[in-house]
Amino acid sequence: MLNNDALQQLASLKSSLVAQKDIAQGTIRTTTKRFGFILLDDGREAFLDPEQILRVLPEDRAEAEITTNAKGQYEAKLTKLLHSNLQEFVGRYVSKGTNFFVEPDLVHFNRWLFVPPQDRKGLTEGDLVHCQVARHPFHCDGKAQVHILKRLGNVDEPGIESRYAIARFQLPCEWPPAAQNQASSIHWSPLVFENNEEDLTQLPFVTIDSESTRDMDDAVCIQATEHGWELFSAIADPTKHIDFDSPLEQAARERASTHYILGNTLTMLPVDLSQDTYSLVAEQKRPALVCRIHIRNDGHIESFAFSEAVIRSRQKLSYQGVYDFLTTAAETNLSDELRTQLTMLRDFALARSQYRQQHNLLMEEKPDYQFILNEQKKIERVEKRDRTIAHRIVEEAMLATNLCAGELFSQHPGYGIFSGHIGFRPERVNDAVALIQEDRPDLSPGDLSQLKDFLNLFRELRQNPGQHPANAALHSLLQRQLQAGALSQEPVPHFGLGFNAYAMVTSPIRRYNDFFNHLGIKRLLRGEPPLALDNLVEFVERLQHKLNLGRQACRFTETWLACQYMNQHIGSVHTGNIALVNSTGIGVRLDDWGMEGFIPLVPRDSDIKAQFDSRRLSLNVNGNTYKLDEVVQVVIDEVDVSKRRVALSLVDEATAARLRAWLE
Repeated sequence: MLNNDALQQLASLKSSLVAQKDIAQGTIRTTTKRFGFILLDDGREAFLDPEQILRVLPEDRAEAEITTNAKGQYEAKLTKLLHSNLQEFVGRYVSKGTNFFVEPDLVHFNRWLFVPPQDRKGLTEGDLVHCQVARHPFHCDGKAQVHILKRLGNVDEPGIESRYAIARFQLPCEWPPAAQNQASSIHWSPLVFENNEEDLTQLPFVTIDSESTRDMDDAVCIQATEHGWELFSAIADPTKHIDFDSPLEQAARERASTHYILGNTLTMLPVDLSQDTYSLVAEQKRPALVCRIHIRNDGHIESFAFSEAVIRSRQKLSYQGVYDFLTTAAETNLSDELRTQLTMLRDFALARSQYRQQHNLLMEEKPDYQFILNEQKKIERVEKRDRTIAHRIVEEAMLATNLCAGELFSQHPGYGIFSGHIGFRPERVNDAVALIQEDRPDLSPGDLSQLKDFLNLFRELRQNPGQHPANAALHSLLQRQLQAGALSQEPVPHFGLGFNAYAMVTSPIRRYNDFFNHLGIKRLLRGEPPLALDNLVEFVERLQHKLNLGRQACRFTETWLACQYMNQHIGSVHTGNIALVNSTGIGVRLDDWGMEGFIPLVPRDSDIKAQFDSRRLSLNVNGNTYKLDEVVQVVIDEVDVSKRRVALSLVDEATAARLRAWLE
């Protein structure tokens, strides 16, 4: 037997050998092949052979022993599973022999995961399912198992696209019992006003929205003053009854927004509340947060004040009805008072629009595309709708209200959430400056990280597109190098709109950040401190993540349904604009439907000579150059609905005309 000294020496030797090993931690990156990699925390990347990759799932955190092979490449042998992010996912129910599996819908992952017999009831091969990991492969020799949470349906069932998207992006779709109970108690209780709300029921407020809208969260009215107008912007006020950290507030925070997923809208608040109790229904008294804004004739905002109030909308007006009245005086169901209101609102909107064009930035006017669904929840037709003066009235009123909220929160840090946009992506600033110097050497871009210089540049490019031949193309290129807007706890500028600070408050029954900002404004009005949050930065980041998931679900559903619709129109001819250019082809957005497809111009393993300019996003193929925003004629060639891909082909104008004549 070994004595204690010998045992201690062996233990010491073992510890020494372990210390000499290269042990590191990292994140698993799977591939569509049988192998994968672990991205180590120290920046290295190590290869995982098929035996090792079978033991882990995408984005797992693991510990591994790192060695170097004969070629000097890192290889890893997994030693410990630290954490697995993958809990729930969606996929397709498939079989092989007598066994059944789920083919997960995960990027860069092509393994099938085993479904045990007790989970197979009621399922048919090809069904789409929502499931969770029941047994991780690390602990069972790579033999993972899944538990089926829900059968979502097969690909032909009505509404499968939205149900699948909701499960895929894990959007909340059920109300917790406590939230339901709170909503019921609010909806069925008499509405009383006992917080010294300002009584503004005598003012002629109106709502302007789509005819089908029921969750009306803003109403406006306007009065003439000696030097301009006094605008009253009334916003629905669900925070009258829903306190922070109450069950309904927690549920709304988790949803982050109302998600208008085609065929299946997920509301941020229960429907009874959003479409009745708090909706600014005509001829009903409603609680509101009102922003009173004094605006000069030239569109400049002189002053503003927020207050808690009670209002009564006179009438629900549609965009089309307001447009008809203001352009042809055709709307007859209007009192003289409302006719005067709409005329003043038009004048106000034009003045603010002109002011913003001179001092801020106007958003580009783009048509809206309305997808009309049939009883099977498939796209029946697409309606292209141009924006009108009616849309501009609402837009200018809401922009002004949010601008005032941004100013208020800038003066009182910690009370609100800002909507920011900080211009160019940092890694693209040098490219942007180089492009400007090449195309417009007469322009001095200045410091593009500063709002003033950014505004000067984009105002020049947008206001004078025809005065210089390079303006339109340069503007399009620079637009592609901007960051996406994001929420922030700090008063960062909104470069896209040209505002020093911007905080959204105009849709509190549809957007959580607006709801939160209502709570902040009320605390300011009542002299109370900001909400005590453990970490406002993490709070805002989580909210942004939830919003992003909702947007992805909406885009995913629209793309799937659009592919089905385009599959029914293979061979049809369309006019479109080039919206994407890469090294293999161009993406085209169809003008009549707003849908997109791809034209492969450089097939793999072909002898076609092509030159791709990544700076200017142009592709030269056999002497023909393709650039962003160019108008092209295309034919729908092929649609892969399962992969949600549409292949188009180019045709010249003469061929397009002949095809259209033949198809008609």
